[in-house]
Amino acid sequence: MKTLMLSLIFLFVFGYVAISQKPITIEEGQIELKHGTIPGFMVAIPEVAYETINESWIKSMEQKTKSKVQKDMGEYSIFGANIKEITPTPVNIYGYVKDVDSVTLLTAAFELKKDEYITSEKRIEEFARAKEYLLKFAKDLYLELAKNELRDKEKELKKLESDLGSLESDKNKLDKMIQSNNTTIGSINDELLILRTNLSSLNDELMVQTNQLNSMEEGPAKEEKTKYVSDLEKNIKKTNKDVESSEKKIVDLRSEIEKAQVDGIPQNLKEQQRVMIAIDQQKEAVRVSTEKYNTIKAY
Repeated sequence: MKTLMLSLIFLFVFGYVAISQKPITIEEGQIELKHGTIPGFMVAIPEVAYETINESWIKSMEQKTKSKVQKDMGEYSIFGANIKEITPTPVNIYGYVKDVDSVTLLTAAFELKKDEYITSEKRIEEFARAKEYLLKFAKDLYLELAKNELRDKEKELKKLESDLGSLESDKNKLDKMIQSNNTTIGSINDELLILRTNLSSLNDELMVQTNQLNSMEEGPAKEEKTKYVSDLEKNIKKTNKDVESSEKKIVDLRSEIEKAQVDGIPQNLKEQQRVMIAIDQQKEAVRVSTEKYNTIKAY
């Protein structure tokens, strides 16, 4: 579509040394467009998406002017752009944006008058301002990307820390459940001791009263004794049910304890270990992203 014919006069390389960073480079050279070859700037912007650069550059060129960017076969042009940071007078801008290898290349030629372009030889002041303007444009986009990366990594770290907190809370709940169940089992055993003692006494009493009943003659006294024995049998039956219920509660409570000790707590501790490793790794990722962001910001 277009080729870039470099006849380099000056080379400006602005590098960031943080891990995972690539440099922003600005070169002065010849830009080959469909209507001819003109002098301008080539800005290589790493990591930032083509769409983001293209849209932002069009918006930048159309600021403070009624002129609109015209696009033709991938090339852009705008006539009468007002970029006071470069020159107080309107300027025409030509160029294109395209992906090249692992960077996005933004080219820009600034025409002050017909066939009079900003170069380092003829327009030294405007050249310096244009270079600074393009560097700031590229830096702002790169900084925004780094900011979003840092935000996402901090968000992931916060989630991991929250996950660890939840796991620790779950572990505490299991520990408290075990402690509570053991306390409850102790109380139930105390109650069982009383129930079984009462049950033994009731059974003894029933045996005595039954023997007396069997030896009694018919009459009001026997009827009264029969009712008393019946009440004893009901009381024994109820006490037996209470004993069975308490024993079942102990079985259930011990089952909960065993499940927690054999499965719940070991799995929880294993997951905590996994998340702690992930947190350490994510903290390193946040550190690298923070260094990257601060390095770009401080440039």
